[in-house]
Amino acid sequence: MSYDSLRANFDNLAFEIVVEGFGLSPTERSSKMQELCILAAKIVLEVEGSDDEVRILCNLDGIMHRAHSRISALEQCEDLRAKSARNYLVSLHAPAY
Repeated sequence: MSYDSLRANFDNLAFEIVVEGFGLSPTERSSKMQELCILAAKIVLEVEGSDDEVRILCNLDGIMHRAHSRISALEQCEDLRAKSARNYLVSLHAPAY
C-alpha cells in the first residue's frame, strides 16, 4: 500500500476517533485506536529514509496524541456521568430531613 493510501486511511480513522468518538463503545474506541497504531507503524516503514520522514513522523505523533487524549477525555466524561447518575439515584432514595 502506498503512503498516500495509508495516510488517507490513517486520517479517516483518526477523524472517526476524534469527531465520532462519543458515539462509539469503549470496545470500538479501543479497536479503532489499535488500528490507528497499526496504520501509523505501516506509514513509518513506508516513509523511512524519505526527505519528509521527520515531518511526517512528528505529524503522526501529534495526531496519535490527540486521538488518545480524546479517548481518555471520553472515558473520564463517561465515568463522571455514571457517578453523577448513581449519586442522583441515591439522593432520591435518601430520607429527607
